[in-house]
Amino acid sequence: MANHGPSYGLSRELEKKNQARFSLDEAIEVLLWVENVTQLPYSCDPTTCQNAADVADLLKDGVHLCKLINRLLNNGSRAPFNPKPKMPFQKMENISNFLEACKAYGVAEISCFQTVDLYENKQCYKVIECLRSLAAVQLIMSGFEMESIIWLWKLATSCEI
Repeated sequence: MANHGPSYGLSRELEKKNQARFSLDEAIEVLLWVENVTQLPYSCDPTTCQNAADVADLLKDGVHLCKLINRLLNNGSRAPFNPKPKMPFQKMENISNFLEACKAYGVAEISCFQTVDLYENKQCYKVIECLRSLAAVQLIMSGFEMESIIWLWKLATSCEI
């Protein structure tokens, strides 16, 4: 992970805006959804996360993300991933493979994040938005047969078609 010093001026203002967009409650709900779908426990309880860095640390290796998309893909295709990444490039490759599979699954490219947004905890809110979009696509593809997710139902009912 890159070691960045403090931000000043416009960079600091943008950093504050990005931090304000992050909602810990939404992030915890999404993490619990990922854990429920993958049936793979995190290294620590997601409800103990205190900030965006804690959330990013749980997803940083990309394993949960790849297992999630592989679980959702039912057409036989799989996103390749390293189940026990040790090196930074392996973790970033897992995240990149997840993002490519998300786009192929039907998540709009504008809803996806960049690898560094997660790996370097640049814009964690984008990671959560991407996972929410993935859940919404899954809900639509399953014909609304997925178990009730409060934040997803709020999103679905707030959109007028």
